Amino acid sequence: MTRSFVSVVIPSYNHASFVAEAVQSVLGQEGCEVELIVVDDGSTDGSPEVLRGLAAPRLRVVEQANRGAHDAINRGLGEASGDFLAILNSDDRWAPGRLQAALAVFGRDPETALVGSWIQLIDEAGRPLSVKHGYDDLDPWPVAEPARTFKADRDLRTALLSQNYWATTSNYVFPRSTWERHGPFRPLRFAHDWDFALRVQREGRAHMLEAPLLEYRIHGANTIRRDRPVMVYEICWVLAVHVMPHLGRPGFWEPGEGRRAEQLLRSIHVYGCDKVLWAMTAHVQQGPPGADLRLLDPQDPARLVYLAEVERTLAAGEPGAVPPAVPGGRLGGAVRRLRAVLGGRA
Repeated sequence: MTRSFVSVVIPSYNHASFVAEAVQSVLGQEGCEVELIVVDDGSTDGSPEVLRGLAAPRLRVVEQANRGAHDAINRGLGEASGDFLAILNSDDRWAPGRLQAALAVFGRDPETALVGSWIQLIDEAGRPLSVKHGYDDLDPWPVAEPARTFKADRDLRTALLSQNYWATTSNYVFPRSTWERHGPFRPLRFAHDWDFALRVQREGRAHMLEAPLLEYRIHGANTIRRDRPVMVYEICWVLAVHVMPHLGRPGFWEPGEGRRAEQLLRSIHVYGCDKVLWAMTAHVQQGPPGADLRLLDPQDPARLVYLAEVERTLAAGEPGAVPPAVPGGRLGGAVRRLRAVLGGRA
């Protein structure tokens, strides 16, 4: 039997303490042929030196000036030659058997467009914290009545309108055809992974492996809250671009208009910036061609208007603008940080 060929891309940025573990977790995967491309995105903490010391036959390191995670991922995937593609961030790890389990899904259902798994949270030292079981728990924002939201559908497509339960590009394994149809990743700092999944799942099937095969590291340097207004702006942008097309999917309204209306009211969360979401949705849907992508240009005049409104809303502390603290306990601060991370880390 022919072994599957998988190209794995690690976008690396200032994770000198973790990147060797990420690399070894990929090279240790069995049951397939692996090509590993690490794109260092202008690290300044010694990561390139660490990577140069990890010589291996299946490892290639590419160094570039800092252009953002989405650019590093796009470059790596653009140079990949595998039939299947996967991504792992430089501070995360894969559990043994992850790629083999994902490839088994594609073998059973060749029409599957995206595979991911439950997530094992680990701390800075790699010790286990807790498990995120898809969209069932550890939500990035407080969900008061899950039974009245998209979570109740037990459907990966509709649940994705509420939250990026995949959490990170580290959770993505997909056939080359998915990349060719839906790539590249767009220039979003915090939400390029969510945007990509929504594009894929609008028409394609996804599968969640019910095992924690991704080890997601919670640490002080996660890309969270470094620029919270931009993070919330990107959440609004993603929803403005994707909610309407998903509502137009065949079968979306079959559960009934009343049920869907209630779910829409209780599933869409933008930290109090509902006016921004409404305005951006109208702009994207009815504005000039290409308005959606222009709103990703940092100098675009309309973007500056919407971003200023996000800043005012968050500063005013309107209801819903700041998620309440998660009660303490076994996870305590780790869960608080995870909520922020799942709302804004790629």
